[in-house]
Amino acid sequence: MYRHICFRLFGIAIFICVSCVHHQNFSLHEDRLVANMWNNHKEIISRILNYQVRGAIIYMINNQRKVYVPFIWTQDHDNSHIKLFNVFGSTIISISVENGVVSILSIISRQNNDLKNEIQKWFMMMDISYFLEQLQQWIIGLPNSGEEYNLNAIGCLSHINYYHKKKKISIYYRDYYANSIPILPKVLDIYCDQYCIRLVINNWNIR
Repeated sequence: MYRHICFRLFGIAIFICVSCVHHQNFSLHEDRLVANMWNNHKEIISRILNYQVRGAIIYMINNQRKVYVPFIWTQDHDNSHIKLFNVFGSTIISISVENGVVSILSIISRQNNDLKNEIQKWFMMMDISYFLEQLQQWIIGLPNSGEEYNLNAIGCLSHINYYHKKKKISIYYRDYYANSIPILPKVLDIYCDQYCIRLVINNWNIR
């Protein structure tokens, strides 16, 4: 009888542990604590209107890397300017979003046709204007209106889900600059079907 009870308790303990790992369930006290941290964090990063981000975009299909592209993202209120570079530091694509209008300047030479084709695949799959508009929020760690999201233990986003034109888009925040004030994303993955864009942010400059 005692052994049977021990086995039952052991099974319940394993179930609770697995649930916590996979679903990030928090106790009532932890829920309130995380919610308060999120509300404070959200208020702070919502004020960020001007910044520059340097890093790399890793484009993957079925979790296999296809393209690695350094980038600089400059945000000035609602206007964005993104530059993608080759390994030699030369600009290959320049993207501007001003007053909701997207302009794409391709400076890719014939030697970079593979890279151009991969980037064009992503642009064709996504509504690029809408995608960049959403990315203005995601990159600083904010969800857009109507998006489902989960929080991590430090009160920041861990996962976002949303649907656009019958496509499910999932964003996973893999890492943060947890010691910075405010806390800002370091690595995030954006999934659509079998495609993934990983943003690795090496430097934040809040203006």
